[in-house]
Amino acid sequence: MTLALSRQGVKPIAWLLGLALALFQIWFTTGFGVLDGSMMRVAYVAFITALIFLYVPGRKLPEGKQESRLAVLIDVCCAALAIATAVYFAMHLTEITNRMRYIDEVTAWDKFFGCVTILLVLEITRRTTGWALVVVSGTLLLYAFFGDMLPRAVKHTGFSFDVIVEHLFLLNEGVYGIPIGTATTTLFGFIMFGAFLERSKMSSIFMDLACLLTKNSQGGPAKVAIFASALFGTISGSASANVYGTGIFTIPLMKRVGYRPAFAGAVEAVASTGGQIMPPVMGTAAFLMADLSGAGYLNVAKAALLPAIMYYLALLVMIHFEAVKRNLGRTPAELIPEAKSVIRRLYYLLPIGVLIACLAMGRSVVFCANIATLSIVILAMFKKETRFTFKSFLDALVASSRSALMVSACCASAGIIIGVLSLTGIGYKFINLITILAGNSLFLLMVLLMLTSFVLGMGMPTTPAYIVVATLGAPALIKAGAAPLVAHMFVFYYAILSFITPPVCVAAFAGAAIAGSKAMETGFTAFKLGIVAFIVPYMFVYQPALLGFGATSEILWAACTALVGVIGLAAGMQGWLLCLASVPERLIFIGGGLTLIYPGLKTDLIGFALLGLGLAIQLAKKRTGRYGPLTREPA
Repeated sequence: MTLALSRQGVKPIAWLLGLALALFQIWFTTGFGVLDGSMMRVAYVAFITALIFLYVPGRKLPEGKQESRLAVLIDVCCAALAIATAVYFAMHLTEITNRMRYIDEVTAWDKFFGCVTILLVLEITRRTTGWALVVVSGTLLLYAFFGDMLPRAVKHTGFSFDVIVEHLFLLNEGVYGIPIGTATTTLFGFIMFGAFLERSKMSSIFMDLACLLTKNSQGGPAKVAIFASALFGTISGSASANVYGTGIFTIPLMKRVGYRPAFAGAVEAVASTGGQIMPPVMGTAAFLMADLSGAGYLNVAKAALLPAIMYYLALLVMIHFEAVKRNLGRTPAELIPEAKSVIRRLYYLLPIGVLIACLAMGRSVVFCANIATLSIVILAMFKKETRFTFKSFLDALVASSRSALMVSACCASAGIIIGVLSLTGIGYKFINLITILAGNSLFLLMVLLMLTSFVLGMGMPTTPAYIVVATLGAPALIKAGAAPLVAHMFVFYYAILSFITPPVCVAAFAGAAIAGSKAMETGFTAFKLGIVAFIVPYMFVYQPALLGFGATSEILWAACTALVGVIGLAAGMQGWLLCLASVPERLIFIGGGLTLIYPGLKTDLIGFALLGLGLAIQLAKKRTGRYGPLTREPA
């Protein structure tokens, strides 16, 4: 009995539930089985809720202290309640799906299971992500109940308890709304893809390839971090998690060759954050954006490509200038794999190629994810070290379920937010308020939305951060005349950039923890390194060519000038191009970079003139030999 009422004792049950969830998803998303859409979402929420209660304790205990049997028993009961909710829904599916909304009676059992579901969702969100999203969801729930008592500017007409429960539980407007629908179909498939890639050890090619490509480059370890974090980050869906995943290797390596600890931590934070804006997956947010904006997945991926390239090019150039300026070393020889070994394993990248090819062919996203995962299993068979055994295959399925817990909990909680917004209309009030404050100024509107996105995105993983800002912020920009995809991309960028924006820059703090540097110093360094990403959203609102809108010639010219502008901006921020740059030179480079990033013939001519002037000054100074590399600072 003691074993059964311990966290370790319930893990076999959790393992079986995780396996059941993975098999459930494969069966019903690949077309082998058919299940009502509402029931699919209900079952999914029940699975992830039960798994979180079984796997994740309610609070972090001091090292060496045993969790009480009562706490475990409560968690088991909560898991059982989650499963009971799905059973209840299945037993009354016909009545629930055929009811006349807001007219048919909400039964006592409806109210009971509705309240239970909402409370359990809030608790699993707290356990997996902390209080940030819970506070937002809880505040909006209170608003739904008591908003009729507030001042006129934010007041609603008032809703009964029955209406609120019906909206958030019985209809596909709340917990079982669009976010969890996307998690049920699209997100889980890509999470499974990432889990199988990691469990097969085929993901090792990312780090080895990055080390090989940068072996002769000055400051190579920082460039390893860029390549590795970009590849891992786009699949992981969490900038902070990616910092810990790749930063354990890259940050000590950067410090070893001479990078300052704060700079090393910042590089990893910015590189990992960039993975969330890098197609084709974008931390799984691409698929949500396709649904919420109505633009379609391929359009989202195409629009995100050039800004992502600009982001990483700026980061790459900045760390290169830093390495040259401080005369930093290269990647240690013992860490560079043999070229033959890497070349022999290049086929490890084929699953990503399969994924991209299937998406480009226009197949469903779920189909693409499943085929790509299947390709991993097949390719893994060619080598003993990657081959799946029956047990490791089952473990990979369970790992897929465990990896999906956090993002799924966030999606369920975000559904509550969207449900309250649609019921009360507070979203429209917020849009009107922002619009009134901005007046007729598009620039001021974007500034207000940027600040709002920073605040709403703080501390949240990629998916829920985007959902919240897209629901509240994007409609205001659309109302001002921006295309839906442009508006969604704008708020998405700033929600993601909250990870590297002081004072709450969780990705930078994670990097600082590994680097042993000051948290805020690392945060401000990360902010500087990611400066291009803070500027580009303004540019693509004014000129959507940066997102691939317009004639091909216009897009190509905008891309070329923007990439040159990025180099100029990086030179200005780092104070180095060919040699050390003075303050006036830095201002010239920054001005030239900004005008080139903004598409337009006049601004392009001004930008080229400024960069030409800066380059001429640098060449003249270079010939004097007075401005060589700085003395390396101690790590």
